[in-house]
Amino acid sequence: MKAVRTLRSSLICTLLCGLPLSGNAAEFVLQLPLGAKATYSQVETTLPALVPTGPFKDGKIPKVEAPKNIQRTVWVMGGESTVSQVQAGILGQLETAGYEPLLFCVAKECGGFDFRFGIDVVDEPMMRVNLRNYRFISAKQTVSENPAYVTFLLSRSPVAVYVQMTEYSPGARSIEGGEPALKPPETLVEPAEVAGQIGPVSLVLEGLEFETGSAELGNDPTGSLSKLADLLKQDPDVKVLLVGHSDMSGSVEANIAISTKRADSVRRALIRDHGIDAGRLSAHGVGFLSPRADNATEAGRQKNRRVEAVFSR
Repeated sequence: MKAVRTLRSSLICTLLCGLPLSGNAAEFVLQLPLGAKATYSQVETTLPALVPTGPFKDGKIPKVEAPKNIQRTVWVMGGESTVSQVQAGILGQLETAGYEPLLFCVAKECGGFDFRFGIDVVDEPMMRVNLRNYRFISAKQTVSENPAYVTFLLSRSPVAVYVQMTEYSPGARSIEGGEPALKPPETLVEPAEVAGQIGPVSLVLEGLEFETGSAELGNDPTGSLSKLADLLKQDPDVKVLLVGHSDMSGSVEANIAISTKRADSVRRALIRDHGIDAGRLSAHGVGFLSPRADNATEAGRQKNRRVEAVFSR
């Protein structure tokens, strides 16, 4: 398999509407599957105006300078959507809009961990990146003398597809001062917010303590389990998938096993200590495949050893 794939003119938009997009990137309107939910939208004033044009190689990611008016938006899609299907729709729309490819790569082809942490990614829980199942696209506008650029990062979590779009526009943005167009989700959400969502709503149970290689649930200084239990007691129709994550110490198999045990230890604590019905809780582990911090430091490894709650009905 080649390190970098090229976009093919024969790609057909299978999931997304093939409506023409404006030649002005500031008016770029991405068509997404029904039920896609925006988790983040922000005019960025501190991001570097650099667009990746190749995979990680020789210690760096090749990049080209782009316009400095930058906006990032993230969507999450539950249900049966796959990364490949959403990707096909995006590629079709880019072709229709007159964008030429700069880079299209898949996970390991991009450079895996090094590429993912060499680009700017919206923080969890708004954006989620699976190191084994992510794709990156960058493209340049060809219908303008002062071209815009756009990049897409797509990834699949255990229950949803995440899409991050970053636009680099030569024109001024309609949102001033970098204020968010959409309010990012709080660390813990209220039951009413969970109830009306289309697709999954997730949160990280911050503060739970796990030692490297251990599934034993330690301290809970922030009371995350109590807060989660209160949410579940207030809305008896909500169910929770507990997803365990690990740092990168050890093999993939060992880390998936330990992260599953960590999620299950949280499940058992919710049943034993908080009276939550077992039928409303399930546990799953993904090991180190979805890191949220650099594993080179102890602080980063501690952040990656975590359990996340994903709500559903």
